[in-house]
Amino acid sequence: MQPKDKPSTVSEKKEEPQEMIASSTPTVQATPSPRKRVLLFTNSVAMGGMEEHVVLLAHQLDRTRFEVFAICPDWSKTKDLTARLHLAADHVSEISPDRRYGCWTQVSEGWRMFKQLRTWSIDVMHMHSTGYKGQLLALILARLAGVQQIYLTEHLAPDEPLPLPMRLLRDLFSLQVDGIVCVSEKNYRARGMHLYTPHERTTVVVNGVDVDKFTPVPEEVLQDLRREYDLPDQAQIIGTVVRFEPEKGLQDLLAAFPTIREACPDAYLLMVGDGSLREALEQQARELGVADYVRFTGFQPNPQPFLGLMDVFVLPVPVGSMSIGLLEAMAMRRAVVITFGGKGEAVIHGESGFCAEPCNPASIAHFVIQILQNPALQQQLSDAARQRVETSFSSQRVAEVLGALYAQNKER
Repeated sequence: MQPKDKPSTVSEKKEEPQEMIASSTPTVQATPSPRKRVLLFTNSVAMGGMEEHVVLLAHQLDRTRFEVFAICPDWSKTKDLTARLHLAADHVSEISPDRRYGCWTQVSEGWRMFKQLRTWSIDVMHMHSTGYKGQLLALILARLAGVQQIYLTEHLAPDEPLPLPMRLLRDLFSLQVDGIVCVSEKNYRARGMHLYTPHERTTVVVNGVDVDKFTPVPEEVLQDLRREYDLPDQAQIIGTVVRFEPEKGLQDLLAAFPTIREACPDAYLLMVGDGSLREALEQQARELGVADYVRFTGFQPNPQPFLGLMDVFVLPVPVGSMSIGLLEAMAMRRAVVITFGGKGEAVIHGESGFCAEPCNPASIAHFVIQILQNPALQQQLSDAARQRVETSFSSQRVAEVLGALYAQNKER
């Protein structure tokens, strides 16, 4: 059933100023409270928005109150995550207690994780999962190791009813954590429709980005990219930055592109990313007769210069919520078209971008063409997108709210 009540919110308590008392006796300084030891745990198998969120959180948490630890997989495809966590967190360990690596590896890595948690004496663990499966062993190990507070963020919620055994297992998992953190109101509502999501232990903390990092890209860098990818100076560039996987809706974006080209002959499509669908998407572009106007860049650890090239950023994900890539594009003052939206999302239709219909190439094409044919509208949406992110979706605010959650003392 869908939850009727909104999730609880967390606000940081302000300390009352202490009275200053004149006295001839020497002042005894209070011993500062020890910092809480917070672990950020992820089961990542690829680089994406969740990983960016974890890195930003590790970087932004207040070091006067928290010592930050991280555990991430020893996995070739996430080496960039590991390298960035080493810079952002105070302590990092590469451990993979995951059945996807085989049963024996799961057992041995589980033992490693248990010992590491005991050695670090973790107070709070925040588990980050791409979806709504897995991490049960990590939860059990954390409890056995004495971790008192455990929070869970599933960056994607189910969009349809789950098989009963799967639902019961995940509901049991949800009962064992101290709190659930949802990345948007939509994420909260979707989870509550299909999984046990108690409103009194659920907090909505929308994703954020470090807005200060997203400054205009120098023109010489943009010119170098145009030459590298054979993009004419007059090209109107539609682009996306996302993993090339079935659930991302990229086939719909490609299907929309011939219609866009017909209305806007200078249009080019910039596909930034990689994944299992790379070859299929290239084949689709050839079959549609637009391969000469589509550019595949592969995975880019720093997509910011590519965002700087785009006139319109499109995120065609049919079912999504609070994408980091979307927020980055908006912070770069890109006009955006997405295929999900709703209350609390970054894109307010017609104000900070457009919300096309999901799984509908004609709807995507309609809004992209509207932007490309109206420079004043493009500028208006670009400025509004940046303002929206600055006001409501900064990573600094995310760290403050989650820090207040971690600072609570809970007894089991």
